[in-house]
Amino acid sequence: MGDVASMTRTVGIFSTGGTIAMTAQPGEQGVAPEAGFDLLSPMRAAHPDLGLEHIELFAKPSASVSLADVQQIADQIEAGLQAGFCGAVVTHGTDTLEETAFALSLLMPTSKPVVVTGAMRSPEAAGADGPANLASAIFVAANREAEGLGPAVMFGDEIHAPHLVRKIHSSRPHAFTSDPFGPMGHIVEGRLDLQMRPTLVRKPLRVGGPVPPVPIIQAGLDLEPETVAAFFGAEIGALVIAGVGGGHVSSRAVDAISDLAQAIPVIITSRVGMGHTLSRSYAYGGSEIDLARRGVINGGRWRPAQARIIVQLLLSAGKSRQDIADWLSH
Repeated sequence: MGDVASMTRTVGIFSTGGTIAMTAQPGEQGVAPEAGFDLLSPMRAAHPDLGLEHIELFAKPSASVSLADVQQIADQIEAGLQAGFCGAVVTHGTDTLEETAFALSLLMPTSKPVVVTGAMRSPEAAGADGPANLASAIFVAANREAEGLGPAVMFGDEIHAPHLVRKIHSSRPHAFTSDPFGPMGHIVEGRLDLQMRPTLVRKPLRVGGPVPPVPIIQAGLDLEPETVAAFFGAEIGALVIAGVGGGHVSSRAVDAISDLAQAIPVIITSRVGMGHTLSRSYAYGGSEIDLARRGVINGGRWRPAQARIIVQLLLSAGKSRQDIADWLSH
């Protein structure tokens, strides 16, 4: 990566794989990542006034992207911004795009726009959405009105906050939402219409060492104690439970959860997808109050996958159970 400080506006495009850069393989069904895929040729025509620099970090399906990979993405972007990029775009698979965007918001101190985007349709498919999403992401990353935005998601001309966005459909092009709040802004007739900005500001986290496994159990009808007990003695750093409703589990499971919480951090969240994990509304066996009495950590505002990322980052840095509880309560 060279020094680009002398150029007027240069955007770094950091590619990591995903559907946006997948092609059909000879003799095989479906598409797969292609290293060296040319993302920029059509973008240079769409943005003739900008400098565009492509940095291919890796070419993976996004389910295989690790937190160590995301730390690499963050470090490479920081280096590019220090070298003079006005903003950055990350191309990424949509399966875990929301998680990488969220992790970047925790790892990066920058206020410059870092726009994560991808595609639901591969480049060879009819109506491929990748080029339009990438062109829009570059537009946002280079836009002076996006200064202070930090990490965000661009998809279908909608700009989403990384802590709100989630994928809601497995295959259709309009696959992301930030309901009930809605996107922070849109691109309308070639201009940026930014209505909101993220207000969450924290000291950045960092992958400090090996990232421990942190499984997620999804509770449902009558969560079995045997399911929880399967993690006794397992080499895991913590356990996240996606509880029903406001963060509840079956009364049958609470003794097993209580025993496990004496050994490792156990975090209760809500599987609902919107709203906080409750803390003082219900007091029956398996409720949030009962679980708190048993040493289970409340996941606060964070969805299960977000809580998992937070806990993994904190544990990788050697943080304590109390540090985890304090962070999740914010």
